[in-house]
Amino acid sequence: MQRLYLGIVLSAALALTACSDDDDNSSTTPPPTPAPAPAPAEMSMVRVIHASADAPMVNVMANDAELLTDVDYAMSSGLLSVESATYAISVDAKLPGDETATVLSTELMAEADMEYTAVAVGSVAGESLQLALIANATSEIAAGYARVQVLHGTVGVGLVDVYVTAVDADITDMAPTLSVDFMDNTDQLEIMAGDYQVRITGSGQKDAVYDSGAINLAAETDYLLTAVTNVWSGDSPVALLAALPEGQALIQDKNAGADLRVVHAVADAPAVDVFLDGSMTAAVDMLSFGEVTGYLNVPEGEHTVTVAADADNSVVVIDEAPVSLDQGMSYSALAIGSLGDEIMPWVLMDSPRRVATAAKLNIAHASFSAGNVDIYLTATDDISDAAPALSDVPFMVASGALEVAAGDYVVSVTPHDSKDVAIGPLSISLMAGGIYSVAAVDAAGGGTPLGVILMDDFVAN
Repeated sequence: MQRLYLGIVLSAALALTACSDDDDNSSTTPPPTPAPAPAPAEMSMVRVIHASADAPMVNVMANDAELLTDVDYAMSSGLLSVESATYAISVDAKLPGDETATVLSTELMAEADMEYTAVAVGSVAGESLQLALIANATSEIAAGYARVQVLHGTVGVGLVDVYVTAVDADITDMAPTLSVDFMDNTDQLEIMAGDYQVRITGSGQKDAVYDSGAINLAAETDYLLTAVTNVWSGDSPVALLAALPEGQALIQDKNAGADLRVVHAVADAPAVDVFLDGSMTAAVDMLSFGEVTGYLNVPEGEHTVTVAADADNSVVVIDEAPVSLDQGMSYSALAIGSLGDEIMPWVLMDSPRRVATAAKLNIAHASFSAGNVDIYLTATDDISDAAPALSDVPFMVASGALEVAAGDYVVSVTPHDSKDVAIGPLSISLMAGGIYSVAAVDAAGGGTPLGVILMDDFVAN
């Protein structure tokens, strides 16, 4: 931590004397003594971490002034330098319609030369949202060492054992490095910098429910590791959020892979088989127009997707199209286009985290025959005076996850700058915490009337 000290440079005035014929003496008046410089302000460090899996983005206020905005799940503010004082801290949830609501508040007496981390943990839906406050004295890290502190922030998970070992060490006869219960944190531990493996087991157990694989802990670096709920891919209930002095890193289970589902959105194409990475065995067999697979967990990295007619696999409509999948992420791969023109893959990144305060609505324009469209989300089927929720949307463009207040809506799709409904009116009910996806497509066989493919929490058509 650096401090800025202000110095005052004083110049002494030289007195001048002069001799006259009558020996009169004269002298200057000394300048006034300047006021002493104010003492430098004492400083503290403050950090905020969003670790509540079903909470929306938040703003953080300190004494009614914005300290942070748009903090999302699994994000850390980094350490912020503030004057040592008492602060009224509030966490305001961002709700649909640009509204906010205070969901957490506390008073923080920030003392000099201290680091404070406030972690929002628990569940909004479970009414268990709370702040875990960690205070550490600021200090240097020994050369060649890393400093690690662990917080258990995974709601619904009790006492766990944590093993921090050399890579691939056998933990069968090893005592855990530490044991920690929900909302508890360890002291700061200094360990030699280098490569380690972190495994988490149930208390007294040896089967890892989380395995980091090899990770590197850098010298003279501070890590606050929070065990958070896994809302990404893979079977582990836990991921590790490493809060650093600046920003954060997410350390997922080494077997998390990526989740991929396939959507048949080519209206004039027959049932197809889908092959990954040149395999002769179909990953998806006999997928018909309008059908959606469940999520398939595949290794992260570079892959190819081949789509062939189910009746005759020699008829290939998508030939080894490359796709790149990131660890922990979820994707929808839509086969779109037309047999009479071109069939191509369209890969969309999904947002599987559920937010307790809103519904998530995803709309994708996958209709080959339709031009640019306007999409309306209204209380009734009358759109005559309504403005579109999305305007001038071209083919192969998706809305992303729109957070919408729970309620009953009508979806209508029109050609751009027209009130003539081409899709709908479609009555939908959206629940808080739900995820709803709609793909606008051609009619079976191609052309109009246009239709939709409903996914996720919708009942598929």
